[in-house]
Amino acid sequence: MGCKFEDTLHYSSPANGGRGIVRTGMLIPESAELFVCPFACGRHGSISAVKQNFKDRLAYLYLEQSDIIEGYDDVIVPAVGELLESLPKRPKVLLIFVSCLDDLIGTDHEALQKTLSETYPDIRFRSCHMNPISAGSKTPPTVSIQNDMYSLLDKQKELDEGVNCIGSLAAVSEDSEIHSFLRDMGFSRFRHITHYDKFDEYQEMAKSQFNLVIAPAGRQAAEQMEERMEKPFLFLPVSYRLEEIENQYQKLSRWLNREMTFDFTEYQERARQSIERAKETVGDLPIIVDASAVIRPFDMARALLEYGFHVVRIQAQECIPIDQENFAWLEREHPEVEVMQPKHHKAVLQDRRIPESISIGVDGAYLAGSRHVADLFADEGMYGYHGVELLMQKLEKAANETTDLKQMIEEYGLVV
Repeated sequence: MGCKFEDTLHYSSPANGGRGIVRTGMLIPESAELFVCPFACGRHGSISAVKQNFKDRLAYLYLEQSDIIEGYDDVIVPAVGELLESLPKRPKVLLIFVSCLDDLIGTDHEALQKTLSETYPDIRFRSCHMNPISAGSKTPPTVSIQNDMYSLLDKQKELDEGVNCIGSLAAVSEDSEIHSFLRDMGFSRFRHITHYDKFDEYQEMAKSQFNLVIAPAGRQAAEQMEERMEKPFLFLPVSYRLEEIENQYQKLSRWLNREMTFDFTEYQERARQSIERAKETVGDLPIIVDASAVIRPFDMARALLEYGFHVVRIQAQECIPIDQENFAWLEREHPEVEVMQPKHHKAVLQDRRIPESISIGVDGAYLAGSRHVADLFADEGMYGYHGVELLMQKLEKAANETTDLKQMIEEYGLVV
C-alpha cells in the first residue's frame, strides 16, 4: 500500500455528497431551519432542500456586506418573526445556522437564544454552525449537528427498558439480530431518531437506559448526554468482520453485566452462507471500497480480503483512528491494495479507471468508472451479522447488474 495521506487542494466530484448538516438537522421531528449567511453559502443547501423535498422547512436570511461589517445580531430576531409567520406549520424546534464567517464576527449566540426563547416560549432554539473550516477539529459540523439534535432531549425521572441507537443517521434494519439480542438481555426497545414524527414522542429517547453508539459522529453527543442526563454509553461501531462482531456482542454483554444467553448460531451461519454465495457470484471481479459507503473502509476491505474477495482499491481521504488497526493489517498483509484519496487534486485527472469493477460506494464508482455499484451510504441500516449478509446481497446484485451511475447520483440527490 505504502500510502501517504496528503492534505492538498481538494477536488470534489459530482458523486461526493450524502447527508450534510441541512439534511441531518431535518431528522429532528417538527423542526425548521434558518440559515444566516451570505448568498453563496446558501446555494448548495437550498438545492439540497429541493432535491430532498424539505424546502418548506428551510429558509435563508441573506447577509449584506454591511451586516458582516457591523454584525447582525439585531437582524436575526425580526427575521425569525417573519419566518414563523410564513411557515405553513409552526415548528417545535428552530435551528439557526451561521456560516464560518460568524467565528470571526463573534455573534452572541447565548444572548440571541435567550431572547428568542423568551419571545417564543413554545419553540426550542439551537444555534448551529455550518463551518467547513472546523472539519479537522474535535467538533466538525457532522459532530456538532448531532450534539444539537440530542441536546433537545430532556432528562427523565424514570427510565424504561429502552436503548438508544446513536451516531448513524438511519435506523438499523429490523431484521438485524441486535434487536433480538437486546430483547434477550431485557431491553425491548431499540430507539432511533427516525422512528419519530412528533417532537413530544421523540422525548421517549430520553427514557432509555443507555446509548449504543454505532457511528463516531454521535460519540460526543453521547458523552454530553452521559454528563447531562447520567445516561451511560458504549461505542461499538459497525464492523463487517465476523470475529469482531462476535467480540462486540461479548463486550456489550459484559458492559451490561449480564450473562450472554443469546444463541447467534443461526445468524452466524446465514452470514457465512451469504459470503460463499457472493464469492461464487462475484468471482475475481475487482472490488473498490469507498469511504462514502462505509465509515471504516479499511475494516470492510480487511473483511472482504479475509473472506477471499479481490479488493484492489480503498478510496479514503484519511484513516480515522478507529480504523488504524485495520489499515496497519492491510499494509502488512496486502500491500498490493491501492489507497486513493478521492479529494486529492490529482483525482480530477480520472486516470485510474477500472470500468470492470464493483465499487462499494457511488463516489468510488464515479472516479473508477465502475460499471457495477453496490448501493450503500455510511453503513446505513447495517449492523452485526445481518449487516454482513446485507453487504453480500448488495455485492451479488451489483455483480449481476450494470449501473446507470448518472441516474443513481440524481436519485440520491447529492449536493456538494
